[in-house]
Amino acid sequence: MSKDSERELSPLGFDEVFRSHAPYVSALVLKLTGHPEDVDDVVQDVFIQVHRDLGRLRDPAALRPWLRRIAVRRTRRWLRTRWARWRSRQSDVEIDTAVAAASVSPEELAEIARIHGLLGRLKRDERLVWLLRFAEGETLASIADLLGASISTVQRRLRAAEAAIGSVR
Repeated sequence: MSKDSERELSPLGFDEVFRSHAPYVSALVLKLTGHPEDVDDVVQDVFIQVHRDLGRLRDPAALRPWLRRIAVRRTRRWLRTRWARWRSRQSDVEIDTAVAAASVSPEELAEIARIHGLLGRLKRDERLVWLLRFAEGETLASIADLLGASISTVQRRLRAAEAAIGSVR
């Protein structure tokens, strides 16, 4: 099937998808990376893939889960690249507390910085599992699907993250 015929089958237009879902994708990427300076690059990667593959999406109702899957996988790839750059520089990645709203108290801001610091020490996949579970409220089955892993692998990564972080909820 040609790209043109694939696009004709999809009732969704790329511009409409981008306008209506970019804020959601941006918020998800920000939660997963914890670094506002990375969001635009990752979101761009996500929507490049969306533009390329939108014509293959048969069910418009599946759009949001499909976008979430792409965003998680692109973020995972981005974090892998960021980790490699960080390791080559051997310097700490600065924790940006600007993620917090202006109305947050100094105590809450300190707690957010502490949690981001703890999350930053986790292995990439453990951090993603923890954030998808507790920041996004995803089920274990959904996380397994998003990451292309088994539920037992997700459970193992979640236990390891919880053991490293302790109780922050």
